[in-house]
Amino acid sequence: MISTYKSLWQLSVVISFFILFSTCSRQDTLRPDIKNRLAVLDTLSQLQPEQSLLELDSLLLDNNNLTTLERGMLLFNKGEALYLNDKYHEALNIHLQAYALFSELKDNFNQGRSLITLSGAALHMGDIETSQVYALKALHIAQIIGDKRIEGKAYNQLFSLHFKLKDYDKALHYIKATDSLYSKTTDTTSIIAIKSNIASVYLQLKEYNKALTSYSQAMALSQSKGNPKTIVSVLNNIGYTYIEAGEYESAEKFLRGSITLNKNINTINAAPYKGLGNMFLLTKKNDSAAANFKKALEIYKANSNIKEEIEVRDKLIAIAIMAGDYVKALNNQIVRDSLQLNVNRIEKDRLLNFANVNYEVKQKETEINHQKEINSRNQWLLISAVLLCVMVLIATAFYVYNTKLRAANKASKLEQSLLRVQMNPHFIFNTLAAIQNITLEGNPIKSSNYIAKFSKLIRQNFDYVKKESIALDKEVAMISNYIETQQLRFNNAFTYTIEIDDALNKSEIKVPPMLLQPFVENAIEYGLKEKKEDGKLTIKIEKEPKDLVFIILDNGLGRSVKAKQEKITEELHATSIFIERLKMRKKGEEKTFKIKDLLDKNNTPTGTEVIFKLKF
Repeated sequence: MISTYKSLWQLSVVISFFILFSTCSRQDTLRPDIKNRLAVLDTLSQLQPEQSLLELDSLLLDNNNLTTLERGMLLFNKGEALYLNDKYHEALNIHLQAYALFSELKDNFNQGRSLITLSGAALHMGDIETSQVYALKALHIAQIIGDKRIEGKAYNQLFSLHFKLKDYDKALHYIKATDSLYSKTTDTTSIIAIKSNIASVYLQLKEYNKALTSYSQAMALSQSKGNPKTIVSVLNNIGYTYIEAGEYESAEKFLRGSITLNKNINTINAAPYKGLGNMFLLTKKNDSAAANFKKALEIYKANSNIKEEIEVRDKLIAIAIMAGDYVKALNNQIVRDSLQLNVNRIEKDRLLNFANVNYEVKQKETEINHQKEINSRNQWLLISAVLLCVMVLIATAFYVYNTKLRAANKASKLEQSLLRVQMNPHFIFNTLAAIQNITLEGNPIKSSNYIAKFSKLIRQNFDYVKKESIALDKEVAMISNYIETQQLRFNNAFTYTIEIDDALNKSEIKVPPMLLQPFVENAIEYGLKEKKEDGKLTIKIEKEPKDLVFIILDNGLGRSVKAKQEKITEELHATSIFIERLKMRKKGEEKTFKIKDLLDKNNTPTGTEVIFKLKF
């Protein structure tokens, strides 16, 4: 029978692993061709984000056999390409879809990566609260999986949003946390950016020396990396820092150094000209300021950087007004207003286009997902249902059989333990010795009575040990017989009383057999045994609304005194067996069990009290 159950169980386990393997391999696999294509598209998204978006859409819309992981990774790359292309609304929606798929797969690593971009997109859209929620989620996931890079990006995102809130103390805390994580890596580019961010916070806090120190560290790393464009960026930042600090001579030196380096590497950069313009404007050298602003303006116009162009024209308007050239100021204002209208129109068109594209993409994705769900459901529903039923039946049968087997085994062990405790050799030999002494004294009637009591006690023990319950009057009769046998051993050195509530029907109330004997034995052996006279043992059985209360009292030495004389273990007390018997009834009765020492006014031990309750 057992071997049959074992075979069925093994078969169900094999089937379960097969189903699990089939499902996981379908959902969690990234096929080599898709993996290679994603690597190519990742590079393409950095250089040509628009082209990568077209190819990603083609893969997403034309391939109905994508696994969950493949679809999630394609959506992730699409979201990244949109983000790099400043399409933050679209990036947010696409990354939410990717995040949902990664969550379904319990892919913590890619969940964290999606959350970083979601936080960045929300921040660009001005939703700082949502950005913080995503960043904190990413931080939590990164710390769980121990990914320091994602953790550093999460801290950096928290820095960005607190910097935007002008909460510079918290921003500094988070960017320093990022720095501590990245300082141990070889990602020099990221470390340079982090050092620059630290400097930007110090700049806002007007701690210019600390800002310059951080820029100096960034400059050292840039030179070791040998990237001129990075060096130019750091030179510009140092120049702007000196402007803020009011050290215009040093500012001019670094900004002109940036211009020289740009010329050496054939790069056009408007930032140093804009910086020089701001510096000359502050020093009231308006002609020099206008000249540098014009150079910056030409570069911004060539790069179609409308926002920067508007900012520079604002400065040129101010300079023209100060010079009294109102015609020039008006001309710049007209161009500036036109640019602003254009910016507003582009933003409006972008939002409308986003709404339309988002609707079409969602509609197509909904259709694809719906069809995919139908196909998958039709393919696996019947097989899964049948296998599930078989597995449930096998598991249930195995569980029931195993439970019964364990319960029977446990009950058998308890019976053996209980019988060993009740009829221990020490008690039997001492009782027989006492009967022998009475016989030798020439009192055959008394000897015969005690032999009858002792044989009845042994018979009761063997009869009752296999029963779940017996009538209360039988339990009382057995314990009375046991106590009287013990009185024989100790020459009636103690007396006993059994007080039973009159409201109890002793013949109808059922209790577990031999429940009182261990505690009566303890009271005699470890309390009353040492008293040569006036020993008292009291057993009370009282009725409560829902409980039957048992109280065993003795006026012996008490547990604390006896414990000093000899080692008394839980096994000798049979407490563990008693508790286990109550637990098997599953009524919570074991929680009512208490043993306490009785003390007089001088805290001298005067006996022991045992209390427990049984449910009706």
